[in-house]
Amino acid sequence: MKKLLLLLLISILFFNYSCTDKDENIESKTPINLQLIGKGELIGNSLPQQNLVITNSAQWTTLLNTLDANNNVSGGFTETNINFNQYMVIAVFDQTYLNGGHSIDIVAVDETAANLEVNIEKLLQGNATSIVTQPYHIVKIPKIAKPVIFY
Repeated sequence: MKKLLLLLLISILFFNYSCTDKDENIESKTPINLQLIGKGELIGNSLPQQNLVITNSAQWTTLLNTLDANNNVSGGFTETNINFNQYMVIAVFDQTYLNGGHSIDIVAVDETAANLEVNIEKLLQGNATSIVTQPYHIVKIPKIAKPVIFY
């Protein structure tokens, strides 16, 4: 009976230790509030497929001028005057498609101890129109001085 109790006690301690060890390795993430600036499909413009972190007015102005070169894309944005002392902009541009109905979506931004993690998904898969398009999504978040990683 003593051996059975000792075995049970060792099993409980081992299980408790292994669960505690796993919990300590899980990195804490804090969701960051996203504010939509613009989302849609570029038509007539073609940018490289890219993910951008914009932290100053010069970078922002360059992007706006590029977007508005053929069409007034920024005219549909919720705002174009960004206070870069308080905010930064995250912009993602997908590849160019031969048809419409595609999307690229910033679904979450989380802060960890070391980084900002931007989670991107393609929620719409296309074939809606026969126009060449390029999906984009642009948001602003509070300015945080950490490296940004895109997933």
